[in-house]
Amino acid sequence: MDHNNSDEAQWLRSAVERFEGPLIRYATSLTGDAERARDVVQDTFVRLCGQRPKQLNGYLAEWLFTVCRHRAFDVRRAEGRMTALTEIVLATEAASEPTPAVNAERNEATGELLQLVAKLPRNQQEVLRLKFQGGLSYEEISRVTKLSVSNVGFLLHTAIKTLRQKMLERSE
Repeated sequence: MDHNNSDEAQWLRSAVERFEGPLIRYATSLTGDAERARDVVQDTFVRLCGQRPKQLNGYLAEWLFTVCRHRAFDVRRAEGRMTALTEIVLATEAASEPTPAVNAERNEATGELLQLVAKLPRNQQEVLRLKFQGGLSYEEISRVTKLSVSNVGFLLHTAIKTLRQKMLERSE
């Protein structure tokens, strides 16, 4: 194996280590099913194998999320289902639980928040996922969704403001 192949193998390993979890959570939120999400992410990484690191220099995250998004929509279209954000997202996230009481309180708050997120318009749900689950910048979200950067900012701001207001109403 020459040096170039070794570098590409390391690049692929690094991409999988860094992005597999966020991509699975994102794909799960789009497909509504953790199993299908894993298949979508696996297909995304298979497609990454056909790319060269230099081609994606500086754009790896948005390339992965864009391919994952298109693949998830393909799967959803093929199955004829449109699904909302579900609590499956919770099952894919690793959590450290300090105490049962804290855990119960956190799960209740998370469940309430996910219910509120599920009531947001689909475009707001998607930009929230890309920002907070995927860790993408506004510019990267813009390129993945084909929305303007200002529109991404507006959608995020509106979604967060709505969520904050609804959570405050629930705590009163």
